[in-house]
Amino acid sequence: MKPSSRRAFLRTVGGGFASLPFFRLIENSYAQSMGDKLPLKFVGIYHPHGVCAEHWVARGTDTETNFDLEFENSSLSPLAPFKDKLIAIEGIDILSSANGHDTCGAILTGSRINGDLKPSNSSLDQFLAVEHKLGTATRVTSVALAVGTKELKSGTTLSFGPGGEPLSKIIDPVKAYDLLFDGFSPSGMGSTPDPAAERKRKLAQANLAFVRADVKRLEARLSGEERQKLEQHLTSLSELEKQFSGMPSSGSVAGCAPKKPGAIDKLEQYNGGEPFFDAITDAHIDVLAQALACDVTRFATLFMNDLSYMGNPLGLPADNHGSVAHTYSSSDIGQNGRPVGAGDPSTWLPLSKFNKYSYSKVARLMQKLDELGVLDSTIIYVSSDMGNPALHSTRNVPTLIAGGANGAFRMGRRLKVAADCPASSPWCGENDAVFEGVTNNHILVSIANAFGVDIDSFGQQPDAKHKTGALAELA
Repeated sequence: MKPSSRRAFLRTVGGGFASLPFFRLIENSYAQSMGDKLPLKFVGIYHPHGVCAEHWVARGTDTETNFDLEFENSSLSPLAPFKDKLIAIEGIDILSSANGHDTCGAILTGSRINGDLKPSNSSLDQFLAVEHKLGTATRVTSVALAVGTKELKSGTTLSFGPGGEPLSKIIDPVKAYDLLFDGFSPSGMGSTPDPAAERKRKLAQANLAFVRADVKRLEARLSGEERQKLEQHLTSLSELEKQFSGMPSSGSVAGCAPKKPGAIDKLEQYNGGEPFFDAITDAHIDVLAQALACDVTRFATLFMNDLSYMGNPLGLPADNHGSVAHTYSSSDIGQNGRPVGAGDPSTWLPLSKFNKYSYSKVARLMQKLDELGVLDSTIIYVSSDMGNPALHSTRNVPTLIAGGANGAFRMGRRLKVAADCPASSPWCGENDAVFEGVTNNHILVSIANAFGVDIDSFGQQPDAKHKTGALAELA
């Protein structure tokens, strides 16, 4: 049931108004003016290559609530306009038991990565949207976007279903638009149903019904593991059925749709797509922001990529991975307490420049959401699969919580959580007996709690303390 202010708004404007462009945005604005909170939304974002700690961590004069993001060479400077909607957290660790490059799959699952390069459980976006049915109220339950790679392994994917089954990603902004807005009218003019869209809807429903019946016939013959995979397919079918059964026609509330992105010639890395990655990222962000604002979906992930090509706009070497991330020589700030010297400052700026580029994309999303009036009702969780990329370390990963979180978290802060290793054992590594750090699992519990899901642990870790409890500092 809608809150009373929303019902009053509908009575005042009349049902016909719902067919006009940007109705959902106007309704949201009215509801906010009457003190209503908009539905909470979640976006998980991955950026590659870890972090240049020297240009990321708090300055010596910073306090928790009084800090500078615009110091010389700061990689967080693009986010300065939104510092009151940001929590930067130092010291978060990801216990994946995997090479740094395979740890992306643990960011939203909080799971160790097994021998098949898979986590053991679903990611937070799917846990909330599908398993707790928080995505059922929207046209698209959740959406997974990526730049440059369709690969479905732990190192290239954020979203996983039950049992750690990776979800397909969309790398083409045009296809992302079609998923989110197909059948919607960008202009919103007129109220005449589109016959072509109606034919497409009915044909799709008939085909999906046939496929579902065929899949159900197989179910009884499958083993437990294969049955789990089948359940994943059935979930996908349900998602498609929901979209086609309620596909709006031209002139509906979906006049909220933005202009469709232009086609991009090449999309995949190692296949000529790299020079288009910047444009792909921007297009994904713009479509996603509009979809969140129009309440087409409330759960999304975005896997970003690097700019590894000759002549990239950052002036970095063509191999961002080998010639920027791997050559980073950190001071003790980024060495997990290991006494290995002062590092090489000449290697800091290239990595910091790439980090700054990544956070500029986060800033773009925040700006779009702010302009559309939904930043305050969104939680954006940004991380990487590594801290120090030259070490492939999953300790001290760069961690940002952004947005307004509907007031669930105290924003506008810089936090430092417990040190990774006791002073007597700076080489604690993956030894659980001496590890005293703070894992990303606690952030996942906190976000779930913010959505009203009452859990005390999330993910799979051998030691229960590493997956149990919210991150108290966020409250």
